[in-house]
Formats: sequence, structure tokens, C-alpha cells
Amino acid sequence: MTKKKLCPLCNRRLPNRICPVRGEEICSKCCGLNRASDGCDENCDYYRPVTVRKEVNEALPVYKVLKSKSEGSYAIVVSRERTNGKLQYITLLIDVWKMGLKDCFGSHSITKQDFQRKIIKMWGNLSIFAEISLAEALWTVKYGLRIAKEVKTRIPREFEEYGYILGDMADVKVEGSLYKCFKCGKGEISDDEVELIKEITRHDVAAGVCGTMAETMVYFVCDECRKNKTADKHR
Repeated sequence: MTKKKLCPLCNRRLPNRICPVRGEEICSKCCGLNRASDGCDENCDYYRPVTVRKEVNEALPVYKVLKSKSEGSYAIVVSRERTNGKLQYITLLIDVWKMGLKDCFGSHSITKQDFQRKIIKMWGNLSIFAEISLAEALWTVKYGLRIAKEVKTRIPREFEEYGYILGDMADVKVEGSLYKCFKCGKGEISDDEVELIKEITRHDVAAGVCGTMAETMVYFVCDECRKNKTADKHR
């Protein structure tokens, strides 16, 4: 009797997807768990975002674009109004201090009333959010993706489902150091500091403590913010 070939990654489940990176079949579970690996791109039918397969939604007007008034980890909400008066929206949780894009959910069609109720149910009230431009939201999402891919945070499957709502991000540029100043959010930090954050992030992710009281707390600022802090002390 011929023994069935098992997935080479888990050695438990039957393979059912061709992986372009590995050049062999793997199971759908391992595909999802390893989808942020080097080489995963639009050439893979299971990885490429919905924006590749669906019409980009710039034609639909933006309804609200929100960003939480928090430090280090943000909730970004982008909503667009459909032709029938309902909304489609995507919410992304982005840890810019460690993991990058880490969670995502949304809806293809929801009433404005249910949209507001959903936001209030998740966060208590709308006062924790500030309205921002779509350009700022897209920059933050692109930044979160860049961090996630660098530190191997798994890209949520829901991003493939709802990412098209954001629109085309091909022209959005995120340059400079992988991590930015923890105070101003834009200033550059040194390569050594970036490598230290990456090392700490991988350790905390492996230990399952990111987002908990047990995670390693670090704080790095750019030269400009460091100068301003020193100047304030001498006033």
C-alpha cells in the first residue's frame, strides 16, 4: 500500500497547495501560518492581496478615516460609501514599535448605524479616534506591512479579504529606518537600535508576551527629540 505524502512543514496534514517559494505542495494550514515568509508575493495565488484580483475602490468616496489617539499601537479605520448608501470598511491594528500589522477585520457591506455601533462596541466610544487623511492612513498601513514582513509577523488573512478597500498603495513610500522615533513617530533611529528592537520583538513573539504586561518595554527617540528633551531640562 502506497503511503500518502504528508505536508513537508508539519508532517501531519495532506498537502493541497503548491508553494512557489518551496517548489512543492504544502497544506493550507502551514500556508496560512507561514504566509509572511520571504518570497511570498503577488505571484502566489494564496498570498496576493485582493487588490490584485478586484477592482481598486478609489471610485467609491471615503466616508471616514480614523486613527486611534494612542502611542505605539494604532487602530486605523478606513470606510467608503457604496452606491447603495451602505459602507464597506477595514480596521487594522498596527504595532509600530514592534510587530507591525498584526490584526485586521472589516465588512464588505454594513449600514452606517451598524458601523458606528461596531466601533463603539470594540472601543467603548468614538472619542479615542481622530479623523485623519487617507494619505496618512495608507502610509501607516504600508509602514505596518514593512515592519511585519521584516520581523516575520504573520500577515492576517483578513487583510487579503478587505485590503482592497484601502485602494492602491503602490505609490505610497515608506523610507528610512525600519522603526521610527517612539516620540514623534517620524524621526530616524540608528541601525543598532533597530536591530535591538527586532531582536526583542522576535523574543517576545516567540514567548507569546507581545501586548501583555510581560512584554519587554523599550523606548527609542530620534536625535531631534533627544535634543528637545535636553533643552527642556535646561530651561
